[in-house]
Amino acid sequence: MTMFDIPVAYAAMFVGAVGTLVPMWRAHGADCRVRIGHGAMAVSMVAMMVPAVPAGIHLLGGAVLIALAVFVTGETMHRRTAVPCAVDLTAMGVLLLLAPTSAPAPAASAPGPGPGPGPAPSGHHHGGAGISTGWLPLIVLVCWALLALHLYRSTPRRECPGVKFAAAGSALMILGMTPMVV
Repeated sequence: MTMFDIPVAYAAMFVGAVGTLVPMWRAHGADCRVRIGHGAMAVSMVAMMVPAVPAGIHLLGGAVLIALAVFVTGETMHRRTAVPCAVDLTAMGVLLLLAPTSAPAPAASAPGPGPGPGPAPSGHHHGGAGISTGWLPLIVLVCWALLALHLYRSTPRRECPGVKFAAAGSALMILGMTPMVV
């Protein structure tokens, strides 16, 4: 069973995709770089919802998201909007890089008559690119949530009126990335 067999996983990923766009609703003063970063996260979340997309695409997407985190923080004028976006980009990129490059291999069957092992399930599986990552994706997700909460609580509302939208978007993205950790 893959995460694509569970409708709740699709719903969570859809909520995450919407969450990538929420900060742009009030981003009147946001830099174009922040908008590009949120757009890239939206494309990445939608791509995760497509089960036929090769896992290599998600690995490439993870690397691009991390590179965009550096790009987003290059504009010093909009630090209050760039830093939360960079945190979201980095966390999502790291989680995508922890995705395996192929579906898990089926267990070997005993020799004898009858059908052999079935084909490996297709779709996007998470948990490590051929290495045992164990709790690492969960740790990344929890750190992302804690950092987003810290940024929300430490930003004066009068300095950045869109801070509530950025925090809501981060929360929705974290919810959307949860199926890949579970």
